[in-house]
Amino acid sequence: MKASIRGLELFRSIMLTGSISKSSVELAISQPTASGLLKRLEDSIGLILFERSAFGLSPTPEAIKLLPEVDRMFQHLDHVQTKIVNIAEGDSAFLSVQSLPSMSQHFVALTIKLLCEHFPKATVSIHSGQSSQVVNSIRMGAFDVGFVYGARENSTLEYIALKKIKFECVVRADHCLAQKSRVEPEDLRDENLILNRSGTYLRNALNRALRQHDIPVSPKVETGTLQAYDLINSGIGIGILDTSLLSDNHYPDLIAVPTFMNIEVEACAIFNKATPLSRIAHQYLTIVQDFFNAAQKPG
Repeated sequence: MKASIRGLELFRSIMLTGSISKSSVELAISQPTASGLLKRLEDSIGLILFERSAFGLSPTPEAIKLLPEVDRMFQHLDHVQTKIVNIAEGDSAFLSVQSLPSMSQHFVALTIKLLCEHFPKATVSIHSGQSSQVVNSIRMGAFDVGFVYGARENSTLEYIALKKIKFECVVRADHCLAQKSRVEPEDLRDENLILNRSGTYLRNALNRALRQHDIPVSPKVETGTLQAYDLINSGIGIGILDTSLLSDNHYPDLIAVPTFMNIEVEACAIFNKATPLSRIAHQYLTIVQDFFNAAQKPG
């Protein structure tokens, strides 16, 4: 049996409210109905999602693992609902975008502002996700435009190269490496490294470069780019990361130092070849390309 949307909606609500009684009020159903719905959900998926006790419900490890996927599903449903409303009201100026969190902070907000100046009545839906999630979302047609690092062989997707992103060593301004003109292999051996998560496009590029110089890859922390910046800023360690956010002055206490490695990756816009782009999506891609072209001009 498959999990019902209503059952997953109840599960998500209980995880957020911590109570089946509060969730029944939120979903406008009786508590016995909610209890029965939860039992049917657990029976259908073959998992116990909550431990029952005199103190209420406690999520099981399985429930904790499931929640992020259910959250993403309801984000997509919200997006679909917004699109339905726009179509029903006869307004086709709707754009949905999904990008990596660091890209959202770097340029998505700025370019969406420019788009809204061209389309003052437009509705925009923006979501963030990991690289594989963005690629899969665009492949399935869940979003109009996505932003990721690195083009991949994919017959379904069109990739538009935007900018070469350089990896450098990110350190606090008061760190000893901040005074160096270039970080060498021996400088990394005794440092706490904060790197992108294993399996990501950025981390794979870094791993290849480190292996070429016989440097073991044993990070202190693996995380996303934004979290890595925050951790470096707090003094936990140093990172070898995309430094585009430093040029935007988002982290004034951090600096980038060139390294012995020459790592560059391409920031790309992607869309689904099989789905005709709307006028607003075409316009947005033009705005993004103009934004990067202007940024790369000298002076």
